[in-house]
Amino acid sequence: MAELKLPPVTNIRDLSDEVARRTGRRVVLEPREQAPSVCGACAITESAVHVFWDPRTSSLHQDHIIAHEFCHLLLGHHEKRPASALSSTIFTNIDLATVQMMLGRTKYDEDEERDTELLASLLQRQIIDRWLRSDESSGDEVQDRLTHTLLRRREART
Repeated sequence: MAELKLPPVTNIRDLSDEVARRTGRRVVLEPREQAPSVCGACAITESAVHVFWDPRTSSLHQDHIIAHEFCHLLLGHHEKRPASALSSTIFTNIDLATVQMMLGRTKYDEDEERDTELLASLLQRQIIDRWLRSDESSGDEVQDRLTHTLLRRREART
């Protein structure tokens, strides 16, 4: 994890600038309803990285999907994959001829997928731990009160 040398953030979406710097393309985060077998997807065009997630899932799951797609990019998986058959089902506002690479998250049977999922889980844990110790609001008053209460109990046990 430390080898990635990522900036400290309290939200996965705040890594967009770092992913953009490393890929040389702007990052576009786009909620888009997905097919039942797909949680998220990542597509690369000449000028941008498009990360898609299904807005019908929980915000925690959405962040994990974004982390998963960012980890594919940080691990360089986008450099060896062609556009997939999923491209036409996800892109309605991007010319398919400009899509250079497409990653669709549908299964975990490949070593690459397992490595990416493990790294995304570790990254999300680190980000969540950092957020829990920050004074940042989640934007949800109930969630903030719950977090404060749970942290107080956790700190009392240690």
